[in-house]
Amino acid sequence: MDKETILNLYQKYRLYIFPAVVALSSLILITFVIYPQIIKLITNQKDEGEIINKSKFLEVKAQTLESYDLTDLNRKVSFALNSYPSEKDYVSTLGLLQNIVSQSGFSTTSISLGSNSSKSGNAQSYDIKLDVVGPSTLLSSLLSNIESSSRLMRVNNVDITTGKDPNGASMSLNVGILYSSVPTASGSIDSPLPELSQKDEGIIAKLAQEAVLVNPQQTTTQLGPRGRANPFE
Repeated sequence: MDKETILNLYQKYRLYIFPAVVALSSLILITFVIYPQIIKLITNQKDEGEIINKSKFLEVKAQTLESYDLTDLNRKVSFALNSYPSEKDYVSTLGLLQNIVSQSGFSTTSISLGSNSSKSGNAQSYDIKLDVVGPSTLLSSLLSNIESSSRLMRVNNVDITTGKDPNGASMSLNVGILYSSVPTASGSIDSPLPELSQKDEGIIAKLAQEAVLVNPQQTTTQLGPRGRANPFE
């Protein structure tokens, strides 16, 4: 096809060729330039909105943290850990059990660590064996005092040996002591702050009322028979 033929075709169809070229150029411009820029603009606006919302959330979170009473939080954590510690607290638990036994009208003849331990999820337990002497009529009170103590414990089994004297019954108790390891995941910076519910506050208040504080440095754990208290102490 020579130059003259091409020129004639152009002159004949130029009213169609020029709009087609313009339309094709516009389509290419929209596809490869305008559309990507619009998508990028929308994405940037979305990211900006997320950053603004995150900044507001973190600001509110920081203000909430600043408003907390650290003394009150430490007190509540202390009550919770005293009731459900993160590790085996042999000394304080042994002292607490001896106090409960004494306050319930019994005498401890021996106390020892059991060989059994169990685990269910995060909850773990170990056993303490108590041999006590006292009135069999007060046994239900002793069991109730152990299981309603501020320290989470449960009586697994009881063996009773009674003689002629109802006030001198010998009893062997196997007590399960519960504890749980501290969770390793404490939440991310974007997670909301955990709040204590009204039920949680009620439990902590109950623990505060029922707590029996045992100082390990001042408590002597007796593994043999207990004698008469020193009247000069």
